Amino acid sequence: MNIPIASPSRELQLINNFYERFNSLLDDGVYIGGSSVTDFENNMKKFLGSKYITTLNSGTDALLMSLIALGVKKGDEVLVPSFTFFASVECILHLGAIPVFVDINTKTFCMDMSDLLSKITKNSKAIMPVHLFGNNSEINQVIEIAKNNNLLVVEDVAQAFGSQDEVGEYLGTKSDIGAFSFFPSKTLGGIGDGGMVATNNKDYFDLIVKLKNHGQSKNYEHVMVGHNSRLDSLNAFVLDQKLNIFNRIKNGREEFFQFYNRNFTNFSWLELPERDNKTTLLNYFTVTLNPGLRSKFSKYLNDNGISNSIYYKKPIHLQEALSKHVNQTQKLTNTEIASKTVLSLPYYSLPTEQELDYLLSKFESFKP
Repeated sequence: MNIPIASPSRELQLINNFYERFNSLLDDGVYIGGSSVTDFENNMKKFLGSKYITTLNSGTDALLMSLIALGVKKGDEVLVPSFTFFASVECILHLGAIPVFVDINTKTFCMDMSDLLSKITKNSKAIMPVHLFGNNSEINQVIEIAKNNNLLVVEDVAQAFGSQDEVGEYLGTKSDIGAFSFFPSKTLGGIGDGGMVATNNKDYFDLIVKLKNHGQSKNYEHVMVGHNSRLDSLNAFVLDQKLNIFNRIKNGREEFFQFYNRNFTNFSWLELPERDNKTTLLNYFTVTLNPGLRSKFSKYLNDNGISNSIYYKKPIHLQEALSKHVNQTQKLTNTEIASKTVLSLPYYSLPTEQELDYLLSKFESFKP
């Protein structure tokens, strides 16, 4: 049996008459913009409770345009974790700004607040907390720290759509701007790349709307040099339909979470992930093992058709692309430990009973 690490296509089974309606949109021939995009943005505003939503063609562009809207420029420092996907830092570098790397909390893999505080300088402009694996990067503390130090905050919510804080507010709606990704493996995943920003600030919203469409204020009126970053209509339709059944998607992931925690707590050779609260929706189910065992276990899973992945094997501050931008001798102790010990297991909505039984049997058969 083959077990995928993610399976976004099976969520389409929950959507009434999906393929018939999708094919009708194909026949309509409206592939950029149109009512599918507008409907999705309006429904997303209601879902998140955010005043302003605009979609983009990727989570990477959502981060980039958020930083531009916040006025981040050459020489500004942006505080960001190194234990994240490269896009989080890539966008900072594209603007000539300087990433200042913050170590992580070993339980949530998100920013460590004490290390964050220690790295704020007179050149700091913004904080980019990454809600990694779906966990809350202590956003309320981040916002308080930002206010006390006159800093701006853009939340990287690429892996945390649907996660809420301790008072039930959605991550990505708490700060100046929230940047989301709809990459297929996300909790709300599309049929290609896609992204979105959420904000309650009209000025930020208006600027990003212009930026994403070639700097236009209206058709063929270019008031600035912009980008081409529009969510296509077919992807928007799929995302809107998934948003409509998101509680079922969420419950399907919860079923997988409970399976792992019910059956795998007795495996002393691995450590299961902790959720910071019950309203956290994990994007990836990431366990920790000692470094020598991780490679052995990963190979064992692959040999038995069980997909797994290491997010992230090499921290960003040690990547070759950063060699001219940061001090690569700096120590981020928890980040470097995590990079050597984490392993993400299959995790998605609607796992079958046969898949779960197979997973359990193979885990029980492993000899550490």
